[in-house]
Amino acid sequence: MKINTLKGKIILGFAVMVIILTGVVVWSVYNFEILSEAINNIMVENYQSITASDSMVEAIERQDSALLMMLRTPEEEQGLEGQEIFRRNQREFYSWLARAEDNITIEGEGDIINKISENYYTFISIFDNFYNADEADRWEIYNQELLPVFMETKNEIRELREINRQEMVSAQQSANSRANQAIIYTIILALGVTGFFLIFAYYLTQQILNPIKELQKGIKKVAERNFQQKVEVASEDEIGVLADEFNKMITKLREYEKINVKKILMEKEKSEAIVNNLSSPLIVTDQDHNIVLINESAKNLFSINNDVIDMHFLEVINSERLFDFIKKPEDNQKNNTIVMEKENKEKHFRVSTKRVLNNEEKYQFTVTLLEDITRLKEIDNMKSEFVSTVSHEFRTPLTSMNMGLNMVINEDTGELNEEQKELLEAAYEDVERLTELVNDLLDLSKIESGKIEMDFSKTDVNNIIEKTLEPFYKQAEEKGIELVFEKEEENIQAWADPSKISWVISNLIGNALRYVEEGRIKVGAEVKGRRILVSVDDDGPGIPKEYQYKIFEKFVRAGNDKEEKSGTGLGLAIAKEIIEAHNGRIWVESEEGEGSKFSFYITRFGYQEEENNG
Repeated sequence: MKINTLKGKIILGFAVMVIILTGVVVWSVYNFEILSEAINNIMVENYQSITASDSMVEAIERQDSALLMMLRTPEEEQGLEGQEIFRRNQREFYSWLARAEDNITIEGEGDIINKISENYYTFISIFDNFYNADEADRWEIYNQELLPVFMETKNEIRELREINRQEMVSAQQSANSRANQAIIYTIILALGVTGFFLIFAYYLTQQILNPIKELQKGIKKVAERNFQQKVEVASEDEIGVLADEFNKMITKLREYEKINVKKILMEKEKSEAIVNNLSSPLIVTDQDHNIVLINESAKNLFSINNDVIDMHFLEVINSERLFDFIKKPEDNQKNNTIVMEKENKEKHFRVSTKRVLNNEEKYQFTVTLLEDITRLKEIDNMKSEFVSTVSHEFRTPLTSMNMGLNMVINEDTGELNEEQKELLEAAYEDVERLTELVNDLLDLSKIESGKIEMDFSKTDVNNIIEKTLEPFYKQAEEKGIELVFEKEEENIQAWADPSKISWVISNLIGNALRYVEEGRIKVGAEVKGRRILVSVDDDGPGIPKEYQYKIFEKFVRAGNDKEEKSGTGLGLAIAKEIIEAHNGRIWVESEEGEGSKFSFYITRFGYQEEENNG
């Protein structure tokens, strides 16, 4: 009978295995029954006779002890006690003798039991004469009649025990022999069944797997976009049906490919045209950093004339800095500009790198776009120079105005009425604000241009914080605000400019005191690997989400109208420039109505080389 379904083949295989296993089980049960019978002979029949023999010996020995008690203590009470022991063990002896008579299983065992019965009967009869005799005659009866019969009876009982023991040994040897024989036969049968199973399983597996392998080969070819072959499967089961459907699918894919190849080529040409017409240089590299796409702008920038597809990036473009962006785009988010020379002119580019993942979320390509910001850089430099120049020009007249107003307010030039004094004080405050703004602009200009000097050294961060907080305690106390420094650990050493870091912390605390009406301001510092994290946490009104990414820009303040009357809007911008000059980062975490937490990290002492190289 031919089986045409995969289910039928599997059921057949299991059915054959079940039948053979059933045979093995029956064979094993048969051997267990034989062994059980042998063990029963040992444990039930012969063991009962041995137990009866031991019990009869014990009973007759107790009777002998009773006789000796009666001989040694002739008093009436002792005699009665001895007679009671004798009669009790007499009943015990007859009980075990009856069991031995009911369990005769060995040739010659019946004759021995008859002798025991006869001798014991004689022993009991002599006891009656012994009991009725006087003391002198009792010793003679015991030594001449009772003792010989006692010894003969014991010997007969021991003989009964010995033949049963020998029979047990013989039965045990027979059981061992049968067990060994059963083990050998079972091993032979198991090996035979295992061999048959292996052969049968291999045959059945091949019947199932061969068509699957053919189908697998076909699927691999289709995955390689080879639609010109068919899967040849002779099976008529479900796999054969699947192969037929697969062949139909290949035919449809072949037709579909013919229709879509032209569309795909058109889309490819369109994409390449878009990329090539981008004004910004664009390079696409694979996970091995080989170039897979490069547009004309990039070729012009790097003076590439030949076909460079599939060549390594560094073989084509000799720029380690740009290669760093491609290798580790996440490490270059802070400083993402690069300077390149083209036609003896410096050109500034903002580098944007994006990793492209495949459908399995695995890294496949890196797209690198270079945005020309040379003109923006020139404008920014012009602006910085203008701000610096104007600030310098403002500083001298502002100083003169400050001094002059101060002298007039102090009435060095004559007395003032209240209205005049009030107007002059308002003017003096405005001059102070302008002076502060000019000073901040000059500081920011120096930092941006790189002209401000950073005096890096091994610095105790806890010491900086403690000294910076000293002038703020009184101001906090006057406002009813708790200002605390929570020292996480001692001896936190940083590689930093202490005066600049103190300025940043001072600015953050000053801002917090400006906005917090009540509550606490908490300052903390802790070691985080090769960096040190400093934070200023306050219970102020919080910062709206839309301002949190802007407040580090110039002239941006997040507050109400009253609060905006103080400050220049440059403090956080300067703080950001200082921290970034320390290879660090500054940020804010805030929820409206729940306070704000400003944090920044700087390099831990001993790790400055790693941070600079990283």
